Amino acid sequence: MLASRAIAYLNVDSAVYGAGFYASATPQLDELIKQATQQVQDPDNSSKTIYEQWIGLSNSPKIGRLGGGGSDYAAFVQHIGVPAADMSFGEGYPVYHSMYDEFVWMEKFGDPLFRRHVAVSSVWGLVALRLADDEFLPFDYQSYAVDLGKSARDLEDEISNKGINLSPLFNSIDELSKAATKIHNQKKNIDKAKGWTSMWRTDHAKVRELNDRLMMTERAFTDSDGLFRSPWYKHLIYGPSKHNDYGSKSFPGIDDAIEKAEDLKTAQSWQLVQHEIWRVARAVKHASLVLNGELT
Repeated sequence: MLASRAIAYLNVDSAVYGAGFYASATPQLDELIKQATQQVQDPDNSSKTIYEQWIGLSNSPKIGRLGGGGSDYAAFVQHIGVPAADMSFGEGYPVYHSMYDEFVWMEKFGDPLFRRHVAVSSVWGLVALRLADDEFLPFDYQSYAVDLGKSARDLEDEISNKGINLSPLFNSIDELSKAATKIHNQKKNIDKAKGWTSMWRTDHAKVRELNDRLMMTERAFTDSDGLFRSPWYKHLIYGPSKHNDYGSKSFPGIDDAIEKAEDLKTAQSWQLVQHEIWRVARAVKHASLVLNGELT
C-alpha cells in the first residue's frame, strides 16, 4: 500500500532542540518547505518570518539530506522510495536521551512559551496541506537534478585519479534535468490555463497521470537488490553507508565500494566501484523515464 499510494512522509523526531529552523528532505520538497517557512512567523523574532530568519544564516537556506539510518524516515525513503522531510527547531540539545530529557526541561529551558513548537507544527501543517490539496503535487525535480549534479562532481573530485568512468552518471543526471524541466513547464502551462474549461482541468485521468509520474519518480531511485553491503536499504541515492550509519552522504553504495577498494587496493575492487556507478546511473535513468511518462 505504501509503495503504491504514499505521497510523502513528514517526519518530526523532536520538534524542538533549541533555536533556529532546520530541515532535511529529499530534494523535490526543498522549494515547498521554503515556501511554507515564508508564511510562518519566527518564534524568536516576531518581526520576521522563519524564512527571513533562516536566510540570515546564509544567502540560500541549507536543507540537509536524509541519508542517515537512525530515524523513522529510513523505512519510507531508504526502503520504499517515498519522498520525505524532517524538520525541527535546533539541531541537537545536551539532554537528549538522558534522564533530564523530559517535559520539565523543555518547559524551563528548551521552549518555555512553546512558540517554537507552534512554529514547527505550523510549517508541518502548511506542507501537509499543500501535498494534500494542490491540484498537482508540489514536487520540484529540477532541485533534485541540481543536487545530484553537485554530488556527482564531488564524487569526481574524490576519485579523479582512479580511472573510473563517470560519464554514465553525468549523462543520466542530464536526462533527469531535461525531464524535470519538461514536467515543470507542463505544470506551468496548465496553471496558465484560464478557468476549469481546459482539456487538462476537465480530464481527471490526465491530472492523475501527471501526479502519478511525480509521485512514482522517487521510487525509481530504489533497486530491488539494495546496497551491496546493506541490502535492506534499497535507495541508491540517499542511504546510510556501512561505515557511517548516522551520516548523510549521496550514493552510499558507491561510497562503500570506494572504501573497500581503497582498503584492498586491487583492480577488481575498483571494478566494483565502476559497477556501483553504473547501478546509480541506471536508477537515475529510470527516474527520468518515469517523470517523462515512458516507464511505469
